[in-house]
Amino acid sequence: MRVRKIVVWTALLALGVGAAPPSEPGAGVVASDHELASGAGAEVLAGGGNAVDAAVAAALAAGVVQPAGSGLGGGGFAVGTDGTSAWASDFREVAPSAAHRDVYLDESGAVVPGLSRTGGLAVAVPGESRGLAALVREHGALSHSSVAAPAIRLASKGFTIRPHLAKALDRTASDEVRSLFPALQVGRTVKNPRLAATLRRWAQSKGEDLHDGKGASQVVAAAARTGGILTQHDLAAYQPKAREVVVIPYRGYTVYTMPLPSSGGVVLGQMLRVLEGYDLKGLGWGSSELHHLLAESMKHAYADRAQHLGDPDYVEVDVARLTSEGRVSEIRQKIWPARTHDPAWYGDAVQPLQDDGTQHISVIDASGYAVALTSTVNTSFGSGVVAETGFPLNNEMDDFAAAPGVPNAYGLLGNANNAVEAGKRPLSSMTPTVVVNAEGEVVLAVGGSGGPFIISGTLQALIGVIDFGLSPTEAVSAPRIHHQWMPNKLFIEPDVPVDVLRALEGRGHELVVRPGFSSVQLVQSADGMRFGASDPRKGGRPVGAW
Repeated sequence: MRVRKIVVWTALLALGVGAAPPSEPGAGVVASDHELASGAGAEVLAGGGNAVDAAVAAALAAGVVQPAGSGLGGGGFAVGTDGTSAWASDFREVAPSAAHRDVYLDESGAVVPGLSRTGGLAVAVPGESRGLAALVREHGALSHSSVAAPAIRLASKGFTIRPHLAKALDRTASDEVRSLFPALQVGRTVKNPRLAATLRRWAQSKGEDLHDGKGASQVVAAAARTGGILTQHDLAAYQPKAREVVVIPYRGYTVYTMPLPSSGGVVLGQMLRVLEGYDLKGLGWGSSELHHLLAESMKHAYADRAQHLGDPDYVEVDVARLTSEGRVSEIRQKIWPARTHDPAWYGDAVQPLQDDGTQHISVIDASGYAVALTSTVNTSFGSGVVAETGFPLNNEMDDFAAAPGVPNAYGLLGNANNAVEAGKRPLSSMTPTVVVNAEGEVVLAVGGSGGPFIISGTLQALIGVIDFGLSPTEAVSAPRIHHQWMPNKLFIEPDVPVDVLRALEGRGHELVVRPGFSSVQLVQSADGMRFGASDPRKGGRPVGAW
């Protein structure tokens, strides 16, 4: 009975008829940035799939209904655990074999504006196709065809344009992207038959078509047509990688999060270790004292990110040192409760763009298996290049440091550790995270979208639940702050009270008030039930399955 309800409800949503509640319980729950993606995952859960099957189904569906953020033209990371063992999968994009560290510089050695963000030269080797296929093969319970079925149905039969996609389409300068959606109005039904055909080939080939088949040829042709250096060999050679999870103890819980080349897990882990030395609850949720402490922790962690982190297959990074008791003690000693400091205090003015180029999915199934999966094409619609496969190609090359000290699209600085190099994975801020209690039971799956704001958003949602006892809805909906060391500004959402703003200014923070700079998806397991919440900033909704 429940299976039928899920399927019918999902079909009604595709026609613009149904609506899901802002938060939902269930024996298993999927939370994503789009209700149809959550519904695809819940449909697979109700059909006998596990959390991995559901996360992949939701990711494939998200690439159909919200292609500004993710899709088969991109890549990502996933972390999963059943409470006793944990795994991490890296299907991040890599630099093409013809890439080199001067690829975005002119003859005088200056960075050519926009070259790493728009057009074929911005396209890194996509990893999502093989990455998602490997997750199903290695950790799933269903066939690739069963997992892809909801996304194929949405692409072939159509779905209604929601406000977030309409806004992203309105902002894009890419005619190729616009050609995918001739009807731009919210509520209009659109189909993507080219993507439906690609998804069918993905299922039949178990992910191989986009690396060594018709789809791969179409991707290479699109990149080459727009000045790219991606080759058929690059796609055929690409492989996702198993990584060792970052493990962080926090207040009696164990936090499993993503390792390098995601900076998210290292930065999140360092901040959690620093914050564990303080009575956060005593400071008060939403207080200026808490916001100041969070901002100072962020400034130190993002400074360490810029100076030390890179692809571990290419550079040596002492991750243990960055999260060690010694480094944590150094940071605590440098946090002054009454004032902030200039950037040099934290480590040796660009306005971050509003992000649309990432999608996060959190799942906990009926057995207590949890998966956090984050997928991206980088900025909104990636490079703006659309292949005959029916999806946009990423512009992940912009996540490298085009030159030391030159900020990327999000204002993040990097050094030679994150320089462009053939086959290298660029640093990422994606932070898929799962949390287990002292009894070995999964309690949270969490992560977000929003470029560098992902890490700070994930942190605040996590401590909201663990330290302050907030519900999932409260934790993802509360106003957030963000500091990334450079630019030296404290980003803060408009709903923060004026007295808190004044108190932060009194400590020396330069405030930038701006709305909705990240979107967090969280599922909690408690008392034998799963409770999901999707961030209202992107209008997503969770869906439960019984």
